Amino acid sequence: MIDPRTSIIDKRLRPARRILIYSSAKGGVGKSVCAVLSALALAERGLRTGLLDLDFQGASAHLLLKAELRFPEEEAGLKPLRVRDRLDFMTFAAFSGERSVPLRGSEVTAAIIELLAVTIWDELDFLVVDMPPGIGDEVLDVLRFFTRAEFLVICTPSRIVVPVVERLLELLRGLNVPIVGLIENMAVQKNNGLVRDLARRHDTPLLASIPFLSDIDQVLNGDPLNGAWGDAFRGLVSRL
Repeated sequence: MIDPRTSIIDKRLRPARRILIYSSAKGGVGKSVCAVLSALALAERGLRTGLLDLDFQGASAHLLLKAELRFPEEEAGLKPLRVRDRLDFMTFAAFSGERSVPLRGSEVTAAIIELLAVTIWDELDFLVVDMPPGIGDEVLDVLRFFTRAEFLVICTPSRIVVPVVERLLELLRGLNVPIVGLIENMAVQKNNGLVRDLARRHDTPLLASIPFLSDIDQVLNGDPLNGAWGDAFRGLVSRL
C-alpha cells in the first residue's frame, strides 16, 4: 500500500535551497553539537536557516538551543518553532517532551514520514538535519525522502570511530550521494592524523577541525558561538 503522505514530502522540502545532513555511523561524536552550531552560524550570517532534529530516541538539539518545547503552531500543517529569534526548528521532542520514544522498524519510518509531511518550512537557504547514529532505517529513509540531500560526516580522531565512519562514507559513495566533506570533532593539539587520512583516502574535503571542549556546560550556559568553537563553526559554514 502506498502511503499518501509520501507524495507531499517533496513539496514540504522544496522551500529549502540546500539540505545538509549531519551524520555519522558512530554515536557520541558530537553530531548534534555540530548541527546546532552550524545552523546558528549560518543564521548569524543572515542566511535563512532551518534545523530538523531526526534523532527521535536521543533528541538533544533543543537542549543545546535552550529552546522551550511546545506544540508547534498549526496552519494547514505545523510551523517550526522559532528559536533565538532567527532559527526555524522542528523536533519530535516538541510532541514527546523528555519521555522515551521506543520505536523500531516500520515505526521509525512512519514517524519520519509524519514529521516531514506535516512540517511547513518557509523559504530557506539551508535546512540542517541532525541524524541519529548508525547506518540503519533513518539513514535509508533520509536517502529515500531527501532527494537533494548533501551529507556532512562527523568523525573524531579515534581508532574506534574512524573505521565505523568509513563504512558510512563507503555507503554514500556507493550510492552516489553528495558528500560536502568531513568534520573532525573533538580535535586535540596532538592530532594523530586519523581523520585527515580518512578524508584523503575518500577524496573528501576536511572542512574543519573542531577543538575539544572539556566542559559542555560552557555551551549550554552561554552563547554557543563564543570562543574557539564559534570561530571554528564560522569558518566551517563559510566553506559550504
